[in-house]
Formats: sequence, structure tokens, C-alpha cells
Amino acid sequence: MIELQTNFGGGKTHSMIALYHLASGVSPSKLVGLGEALSEANVTLPGEIRRAALVGQMVSVSAPSSPEEGVVLHTLWGHLAYQLGGREGYEIVRTDDENSTNPASALKRLFEQFGPAVVMIDEWVAYARQLRDGGDGERLVGGDFDTQFTFAQTLTEAAAAVKNVVVLVSIPASDIEVGGTRGKQALERLKHVVTRNAKQWQPASPDESFEIVRRRLFDPITPDKARVRDGVIRAFCEMYRNQRADFPSMAAEDEYRRRMELSYPIHPELFDRLFGEWSSLDKFQRTRGVLRLMAEAVSELWQRGDSSLLIMPGTLPMDSGPLVAEMRKYLEDGWDPVIKSDVDGENALPLAIDKENKHFGRISATRRAARTVYMGSAARPDGSRGVDIKSVVLGCVQPGESPAQFADALKRLAGAATHLYVEGSQYWYSLQPNSTRLAADRAGSNYTDRDADDEVARRLRGQSRGVFEAMQIFAEGPGDVPDDDDGVRLVVLSPNVTHQANDTTSTAIDLASKILAQHDGGPRHNRNMLVFVAGAANRLAELRTAARLHLAWKSIAEDHDLLNLNRHQEKQAAERIAETSKSVDSLTGEAFTLVLTPHQAPGTSEIVWQTTKASASGDLADRVAKKLATEEKLIQSYGGVRVKMDVDRYELWSERHDIALRDLWTKYARFPHLPRLTSVDVLNGAVSDGTSNMNWQQETFAYAEAHDGETWVGITTNQMVVPAPGGWLIHPGHVPAPKAETTDDDGDSSDGSSADEGAGDSASGSGAAGAEPSGPSVNSFYALFDLDRLRGAAELADILEHVAARLGENVTLSLELRAESSDGYDDAAQRVVSENASNLGARAAEFE
Repeated sequence: MIELQTNFGGGKTHSMIALYHLASGVSPSKLVGLGEALSEANVTLPGEIRRAALVGQMVSVSAPSSPEEGVVLHTLWGHLAYQLGGREGYEIVRTDDENSTNPASALKRLFEQFGPAVVMIDEWVAYARQLRDGGDGERLVGGDFDTQFTFAQTLTEAAAAVKNVVVLVSIPASDIEVGGTRGKQALERLKHVVTRNAKQWQPASPDESFEIVRRRLFDPITPDKARVRDGVIRAFCEMYRNQRADFPSMAAEDEYRRRMELSYPIHPELFDRLFGEWSSLDKFQRTRGVLRLMAEAVSELWQRGDSSLLIMPGTLPMDSGPLVAEMRKYLEDGWDPVIKSDVDGENALPLAIDKENKHFGRISATRRAARTVYMGSAARPDGSRGVDIKSVVLGCVQPGESPAQFADALKRLAGAATHLYVEGSQYWYSLQPNSTRLAADRAGSNYTDRDADDEVARRLRGQSRGVFEAMQIFAEGPGDVPDDDDGVRLVVLSPNVTHQANDTTSTAIDLASKILAQHDGGPRHNRNMLVFVAGAANRLAELRTAARLHLAWKSIAEDHDLLNLNRHQEKQAAERIAETSKSVDSLTGEAFTLVLTPHQAPGTSEIVWQTTKASASGDLADRVAKKLATEEKLIQSYGGVRVKMDVDRYELWSERHDIALRDLWTKYARFPHLPRLTSVDVLNGAVSDGTSNMNWQQETFAYAEAHDGETWVGITTNQMVVPAPGGWLIHPGHVPAPKAETTDDDGDSSDGSSADEGAGDSASGSGAAGAEPSGPSVNSFYALFDLDRLRGAAELADILEHVAARLGENVTLSLELRAESSDGYDDAAQRVVSENASNLGARAAEFE
């Protein structure tokens, strides 16, 4: 007794047909492939085998049939006996057939007399479910429900007792074949009887199913095509081995290579989906359904001239009407709009994403990923639909393509699709919409650009202000920015004004000019204390969209009880809040990179705006300060030599050849032609550096604590000082010589101290003009050269030979290169110059 049980279309009937022909008496050598199979198994068939084939749907339970005069068949056992032994066989069970009772031991006698024999019963449940229960109305000629299963018990025992009789019974495994409550009862009772004595047999293994489908769809592979096949499979297997982390582990094994050879030119992953999840559907015939689907797919791909190396889940033409119609037969209603909007089609989201992103569109990454997820999840029940990202990649990627591109495309799709769910690395489609559409609707209707700007402003206020005295976030006019000289302020202009490189008339420059000119109480004085940042015209819209979407997801999470979100939707909302938050932070960095600094030539009133592009990574204040520092548009550390050069260059010395430290800082704070020091502390540090310079007489200045109206008080040189706002810088050529101290007859100074004690006091003015300095008079050198663009190499060689070579070993050389082009620099020039500069060791090299 052999039981055949598979899903709908699993090959039960075909197996019985093959056995029927095997027992036909025809020589096995005349049946293709059979002779070789029997020879390999060392099996010899009997000379004659009797056959009986019963199909439940073809035998009436209420109408007898008469195959010949004097023989009227009523029951399954009557049909069975007649097919095995004709009239003679029927006579053995005639009485039980006519009375619709179990044939009992007569069935064993039948088998013993007419063996060897093969009995095949197909669709038995379809026959049994039509029978009535005993006493439930008039008895049908086929017997009653209980008698049918008594016969089944007798059949299994007789088959077990007679060695040369084989009975095959097919038992359905899908509800569509069982047929309602009565069918389920019949199935349960039939399985209970048959399974106890029957051997289980699977008509076709998955790999054999691959071969069946391949042979039905494609011609045999010729030797020249076999070389192509081997090359394709070799390329796939090398990819799986070399990139193990991106694919399921089994893909790198030799067994998977064997499966690829069996299924070529169809990828095993597609067969796994069809023979796995899709074959579990009640309406899907295991082999016939796969054949129908693949026939539609192959036809469409052939007509389109598809050049893919293999037919994979990601290459199925899901925008093909006939293919989608074939799929709809097996799935519950409602999938058609899901496919058209979120999977494939001319108006589908994946196609739109591929069009917007060239690196996706070049290989149709989003469409192929969407198709793969659909094929792996649509046929599964909602609770277990997740398809791992590695399986998605396995169903998409071909040699030469990057798995990361498909993963990125799928992630982008998951952020916008209505019916695509994601949990960790699992993706699946569902008929139930996710919260993505609700979030998009809320982002568009519940939140404005002002709300988005407020969210971005909140984030910027939470960042460090770095070296800046303060940050003014989204200033809209002069009244928003105080006029103080405490330190440089970073003014982030309102997102309602924008800027782009080389635009001298942008709305951002217009607003910055107004703020630079005025403050809330009148004209602005400290104009060199402001640095502006403007939003990029091409990025602000994207930033606002991301911020509105983030606020929408937050509102959905807050309203989860009101919206009655399920577990997946709540988790999706939490994940999307985190994702959109990162997106807002990233886009904020990218949108606010354009730094505007005012510059004014001495003696003129015109303000020239210079644009500097900061990096996009990190806190805004740190990014701006770092970039401006490389161009000396914001100075965080200054030297005494530079202060002396500024005072000399702009003739800031008074008539008595000094300048009050308070006045000097005021000038630095007010005039944009002077260097922009971050705060007065930078100036104080530079003053201390200047007074401690051993060569202060030639390079820097002296420092005095005060001026009493007649002379300077507390003059300091040759040492560091802590400058006070009331201090003074004195030109080195006008520092008075130290006064001689008077002594009494005992050699004591007039203040009671010994004369020797004050002799070495640097604060007394030792080393002042007219006095001979102790030790070396010059110990440092600074020079700034302007090099000709064409003769720069020769000039630099001269500088090294005639200047640097004469200054000893402790020489530091730096080369600063600035370039501008009215036509701009194309991508090729930027790439080559950046690479060359990097290779030559440039510490900073940027285009803007």
C-alpha cells in the first residue's frame, strides 16, 4: 500500500499515469528513460500486470454502470474487481457490490487470483464525501459513508497480505481538493485508515520539479550553449563566495552550484519561492502552477529582449498584465492595486525612485528589489511574511553589481511605500496599508514650513556654539542681532532667504547687508563681529520636507491609541522617527554650509561679501570656525608681530606713538578691513606674545599699564603680561629709557631697597630704546612672498637658496594657493586637482 500525498498539483495524478503505462505490458525499452532507470535499479517487470484505475470524480455514487450485458457495477469494489478480472473477477464480489456492503475476505481472494496487479485510486475523498450517513435517507448504490472506510480498511489489509499486488492511493493535502466540511471528515477518516499500513511516497523532489519545469519550458542545452551556462554559473558562484557576508551562507556551497545547473536558466531562488511559499496556496497547483507562471514570464521576457544572465525573482516582469493576472488567481483579492502602486508598473513608486536616482535606475535596483520581496512575501500569511535582506539580494544581484545598491534602494522604498513593511532586516508586502501614507498626509496637511523651520532651529540651538560668543538662529532682521563687541557672533539667516555660490545679489546677502548696517537701536558699530550662514537654495526644500515628515511620525506615535496601531505599525513609527531624525540632522548639515563674511577695503564704504563653503559634518559652529580659520577669516590665535603689522599698516599709532588697548579692540571689532579676531582674549594673547618677544624692539611693541597724562606707567618688555582694558601699546622706537634710581649714602635706594635689587627688573624698562640689549638682538624672522603663477617654481627656488638657507635649521615653510575662475571649475578639474593636492600632502584643499 502506497500513499501519495502532496499539495494541489504536486504530481500525484501524473505519477499514477506513469505507473499505469509501466504496467501496460509495453517493453520498458520503448518508454523513454524507463529502460535505463529500471536497469540502474536492477528491476525486472513481470510479463503481465493487471491494472485497475479508479477516479472518484468519474464514478457515480447513485447511478450504476453496466460495462457489459449481465454486469452492473455499483460500488468502488465492484469497479475494482471488474477491471482486474473482468466478469470472472466481478463474480467474486458481486453479492457485496449489489448490496453495497464491504467485500471482506473476497477482496483478498480477488488479489490472489488476479495478481500481479496494480490498483490506483485517485480523488477518493471526492467520491466518499458524496455518500450519506447510515439511516440518513435512502441508501445510495455506492454504499454509505461508514461502509466506504470499512472497505478502505479491508483494501489495505488485503494489499498487505498479497505480495504481488500494489495499491496506490492519492490523498489531497490542500483544502481546495478536500471540498468543505464533509470532505474534511472523509479525508480524516481515510488518512486514519490508510496511513497505518501505507508507505509514504513523494512523487517528485524539489530538485526534480526544477528539472520538470525546465524541460517543459526550454529546449535541451547544446554543447556550445553549455559553455555559456557554465560560465554564467561560475560567475554567480564566485560572487557568492567572494561576498559571503551579503548573501545567505548556503549560496556559497557546492550544493547550490549543483542546483543552479539543474534549474538553469532559472535561478534556484525563484524556484524555491514558487515551489515553497506559492505552492502552499490552496489554489496553486504545484507543478502546473509553476509552469503556467513561468511560461508567462519567459514569453514576456523573450519579447522584451531581456538580457539578464538568469531569470530571477527580481527580473520577473511584474508590469506584465498576463503574468499579474495569472498570479491574481491564487492570491486573495486586493493585490492588484498594491502591485501597481508599490511593486511594478508605469506609475509604481519603485520606478519613480529609479528615475530620480541614476545609480539605482541604471540597474533598476528598486524595481528588482520590490519584485523579489513581493515574490517572497505575497504568498505567505501576514504573520510570517518577512523576507530577509540577504534573500532579497540573492534574488536580485547579478555578477558585476553591488549588493549594497539593492539594499539602499529597498531602504529608500520602505520609507515611502504604503504596503511595504520592514522590521529589522525583514521586508514584506501586506494588503493592510502601513502608516507611511498617513505620515505623508499629515506631513503635507498638518505641518507647515514654519513648523519645519522651528524643528530645525530647535536642533541648532542644542548644538555647541564653539568659539563664537553666541549663535543667532534664523535671524529675520537687524533687531534679532545685538550690537556687542564681546566676541564674534554666528548669525544663521532665516530659511526664507537663500544663497548660492557666486551669487552677489541673493536674498541672503540682501538680509545680511541690512543686519550688518543696522541693529535695533540704530546704525551697527561692531560690524567685524558678525559671521553669517545662509541656507543653500537647492537643499532647503528637501530639509523642510524631512522635518515635516519627522514631526508627522512623532504625532502618529503619540496618537497610537487613537489610531489603533498594531504592533508592526507602532514599531514602524518608532523606527521612522529615528530614521527621519537622522535625516533632518544630515540635511541640516548639508543645507547650511554657505558662510558669508563681509570685507571692506580701507578708505571705502563698499562691503564685499565673500562666500566660503564649510563642510556638512558636525556641529554648525565648529564647521564654520574650522573652515574660516583655514582662510584667516576668523582668527582664534594671533601673534604680537601680526598686531604690530596691523597697527603700522593702518596707521593706528597716536601722535605720541601709542594706542590704548581698548581703542585697538574697538577698531578690530568695528572695521571689516581688519582681521576678525574671535574675542578680546585673542588680542590679549597677542599682546602678551608681543611683549615677550626677545626682538620686541624691531618686531613688536612695549606694554604700559597706564598713561598718567605725562608719561607711561608700568612699562613691560621682554616678558609676558596680562593685558588690562586700560593698558597701552607703545611703539618700540618711542619707549623711554629707564630712569636712574637715586641712592642714599649707604647705597640704599630711595624706596628703602638696595640698588642691586632693581637692576635686573625687566619692568623697570631694561632693554628700552637707546640701551644695548643683552644676548642676541634678533632671534626670529617672518616673511610673506607673492609668487608669479608662471615663475613661481623658480622664485621659490631662489627663496629657498637665498633666504631660507641662511636662517639655520629651524625654518618653517608654508605655501598658500588661492585661485578663482569666472567660469567655474568642472567636475574633472576638481577631481584631478583635489587628488593631486592630497597626494602632495596638502593639509587643506577645497573648492567652493
